[in-house]
Amino acid sequence: MKLAMRRLLLPVAGLFALSACHAPPVDSQSLSATHVIAIAKRIEQRYHQHPVQERLALLKQVVTAIDNMVFIEGGTFEMGDFGWVSEYDPTNMCEWPCGQDLDALLPLVPEADARPLHKVRLDSFYMAKYHTTVGEDDRYRLMNGKPLGDMELLEEERARGLTEPYRVREARQFKPDFPARAHWQDGKDYCLWLGEMSGLPVDLPTEAQYEHAARSGGRYVVYPTDTGSLDYGRNVHSTEFGTFRLVAVASFPPNPIGLYEMGENARSWMNDWYDPQYYQHSPVDNPRGPESGTEKVMRGGIYYETTQFSAMTTFRFPETPTLKDYYAGISYRCSIQQAEPLKK
Repeated sequence: MKLAMRRLLLPVAGLFALSACHAPPVDSQSLSATHVIAIAKRIEQRYHQHPVQERLALLKQVVTAIDNMVFIEGGTFEMGDFGWVSEYDPTNMCEWPCGQDLDALLPLVPEADARPLHKVRLDSFYMAKYHTTVGEDDRYRLMNGKPLGDMELLEEERARGLTEPYRVREARQFKPDFPARAHWQDGKDYCLWLGEMSGLPVDLPTEAQYEHAARSGGRYVVYPTDTGSLDYGRNVHSTEFGTFRLVAVASFPPNPIGLYEMGENARSWMNDWYDPQYYQHSPVDNPRGPESGTEKVMRGGIYYETTQFSAMTTFRFPETPTLKDYYAGISYRCSIQQAEPLKK
């Protein structure tokens, strides 16, 4: 009881004046007390003009985001379309290569950009369990003086006689635990900011990292679900009419290494530029995509798409970094580009 009261009083006493404080203002599962205090000091320096409770909420957000990172052990795997039998049931996937000779397998992905199958070797890294949420993205934007998406009343909306922006009219589409809506730069900026506040090398994941993680360490699995198959209504959206809607993060079970909705609900921005021929000359060690381009890679399916195809672990989606609007189902999750343990 005394400890709880002490933490309630900390904001009044100067929560972020921690040089003489021996305990961090929030607990962490993965970071040392010293590390949490260092984060609190960075927030105090950057956001000292904001009320204490807002700074405390921001500290909790940063620490929670790091605690929600899953360690992904690196190693070598074959990246790309590994092929499958010609006829298969997505609700009951066999174990690759399904008793067939490798030469008898057919491509899973119709686009040639997922071929050839090629060796990739990755260092260990961390991946966020969930997509960044609307609530997290909103707090980051508000604390940094950035506008919220879809809060501007557009001219075409005025012409239709509308008086409120889309976000106000459709507030139910922006629940705090829904995947954030983002352009590529929005996701990039958030992850770099999270790295700056946490003192860790946070960034968007590379395409190779994402596929390796979606395939639970590079296994030959087609779908990044808990079973490797699609169980409609349980580990992916139902196929019933009227059920195709965005849902909260962690609505479905994670894949075997603890990552949620890696192939479904919302698509994720990658750090890489897109090149349809990149797999033909990709480096083996820690590939990071082309040096430049006009489109960015996205991975994973969107809630309204046909899950049998869009949720595949090897499907690549090119997308313009700056979209016309902030669309539901276009989101991101961060990664820590570090192989060492977080708590030292």
